[in-house]
Amino acid sequence: MDQIWENTGNSKWHKIEYTFKQKLVEIDIRGTGKKKLPLFPAIDQENYIPDELHLLLRISDVLMECLFNDLIKKKEFEKQIKPVIEAAFKELSIQFEFFKSVGNKWNWTSLMGPDKKKMLKNFPVSQFIFGARGEDIEQLWREFYRLYSIIRQPQLSDQEIDQYKVDAENWVRTFCRPSQGDVNSLQKHGLYRKSDVTPYMHVFAKHIPLFMHQLKAKDLFLRICSASGIEKKTISR
Repeated sequence: MDQIWENTGNSKWHKIEYTFKQKLVEIDIRGTGKKKLPLFPAIDQENYIPDELHLLLRISDVLMECLFNDLIKKKEFEKQIKPVIEAAFKELSIQFEFFKSVGNKWNWTSLMGPDKKKMLKNFPVSQFIFGARGEDIEQLWREFYRLYSIIRQPQLSDQEIDQYKVDAENWVRTFCRPSQGDVNSLQKHGLYRKSDVTPYMHVFAKHIPLFMHQLKAKDLFLRICSASGIEKKTISR
């Protein structure tokens, strides 16, 4: 085991011992940007597969949060907007309601996978966000549902996977599209901030295509590794 000496802020010398692996991590950090050793070193990173169900759940969580946070800011939310949203979910046969949690903060029902699919496909977003921005956000929901449906397909050509990558990257760009045009002129309103983009969205656009290509080469597909079957068993219990 090698030893390295380091001078700390209080001018006292402390001995820091590094194992050979720890030194390799330091080299790796400088070379590739990795911060830590793999969580499961026994599993090759090429065999890691993202769970498509959790991509659905977490990304749709962000879409809901962004929409509802816009609406909750309105002074008429509690008396006028809230009942209409709850009625819209009821029309889709989805049990949903807003409620106030600790700190008098608005929260809402957490939906499972099947209800989120219905919501993404059918919820009338443009009924609550008016104008072109509302239409664009509604299309954002529909496009995410379409892209999610693609990654669940058992058979895709390489060309279809490549097209998915292009469309998914465009979806993320649209999600964080800034306002365009001058303030005093006709303006194309932005949707959300870049800081609202999550690691799940990054995986959805940048990594899922790679995994689909790798699985296709082995006559496998992403859905075969999904946790959705486990969720169904949990619900049935």
